Amino acid sequence: MGSEGQGEAEKKRLARGHRLARSLIPVIIAVAAAISAYFLLGIVMGTDTPLVVVPTGSMRPVIEVGDILLIQGVKPEEIIADPVRGDVIVFWQPGGSVRIVHRAIARSEYGIVTKGDANSYPDIFSPVPYSLVIGKWTGLKIPAWTGIGFLALILRGELYQPLGLIIWTVIILVNILLIAREIFSTPGKRASA
Repeated sequence: MGSEGQGEAEKKRLARGHRLARSLIPVIIAVAAAISAYFLLGIVMGTDTPLVVVPTGSMRPVIEVGDILLIQGVKPEEIIADPVRGDVIVFWQPGGSVRIVHRAIARSEYGIVTKGDANSYPDIFSPVPYSLVIGKWTGLKIPAWTGIGFLALILRGELYQPLGLIIWTVIILVNILLIAREIFSTPGKRASA
């Protein structure tokens, strides 16, 4: 192959690289913007977990499965503990790695006694040490009926477990196919399509 052939092959390779970059840049920008917005919201709300999706019905009827709650950071002395009007707090389950959304119903020298509104008794792991409290619910939420919270629970594998893996696999494969189509199609074919 002569230098003309090598030059043409180099142009095609560079054109594919440019098409790949044009395909990936919007995706990278969208992901970076979403992550930045989440961290900025966390700074504004004073917590590293400003949004929480509710995975169980233990707080019904006030909070439903799939609701997305806006959480703000809170100091231990600011938490209102009352069986009826206590703050709804988000905390790490003592001895576990699960986030829980329950009402603060009482205080003790060791922490906050919590209970789900739909539950008959206080949590067996109560009192929750203050160090495990993530924040309190602001009263604002994205309701479950929007479907956004359910989608998040499914994609994280917390609801309908195999379905989330299937959806992620399909999303990745479709994106790979679309990017490959963009990279390997000729400019004339793209214009007519």
